[in-house]
Amino acid sequence: MKETKTRTIIKTVIWRLIATLNSYFVLLYLNDSNKDNLYKAVYMNVTGFFVYYFYERICNSIKWGKNNNI
Repeated sequence: MKETKTRTIIKTVIWRLIATLNSYFVLLYLNDSNKDNLYKAVYMNVTGFFVYYFYERICNSIKWGKNNNI
């Protein structure tokens, strides 16, 4: 099944909101320590990887915005 453009745009907007919240909570958690920026970036990307994986699995289970005819 192929996604419609509307579905792709909505998924993108929702993903950016989730990614922003992930960054906020990771930085909030790491803010009290003296970790360097590289550690923070790696930590955010690792957590973001898992969050995105589950986000995609959820999106794939939603039938809205998918065309069977294409």
